[in-house]
Amino acid sequence: MGSKKFCFIGNKKDMSEKLYVRRCEKYTIWEATEKPIEVNVEKLRKCEPPYEGSTTEELWKYLEENVYNWENQDEFVENNKEVYGEDELQDLLLEDGYHDRKVYSDSREKYGDDWVELGKLNETFRKTGGFESLKDNGDW
Repeated sequence: MGSKKFCFIGNKKDMSEKLYVRRCEKYTIWEATEKPIEVNVEKLRKCEPPYEGSTTEELWKYLEENVYNWENQDEFVENNKEVYGEDELQDLLLEDGYHDRKVYSDSREKYGDDWVELGKLNETFRKTGGFESLKDNGDW
């Protein structure tokens, strides 16, 4: 068969370039460390700086400022690995690769959010996998 050119009458779009369709799906997965890590408050009270609070809000602020703050984290670990325990501090850091994760919710199990797109290949559209969507039937 020979190649054919198509035109949309309404917008006079030239159809001489190749167009493609693809199915897309959007979903959300929630995951967490498989085993929650216990926070040893009594050991934190002996660390430098010491934890001096008594509420969950105060504990969270302390953890954010000392354990989960990238600027202070190395110094906190170095100063407190003997007091808190090196392995226990490593666990408390929750760094990627040190703990197995478990999916606890997946939106695909409850509903589907998928659509079909019409478009063309365009490697400058990196965010959409090199695909320039021209039309879709998504419910936006």
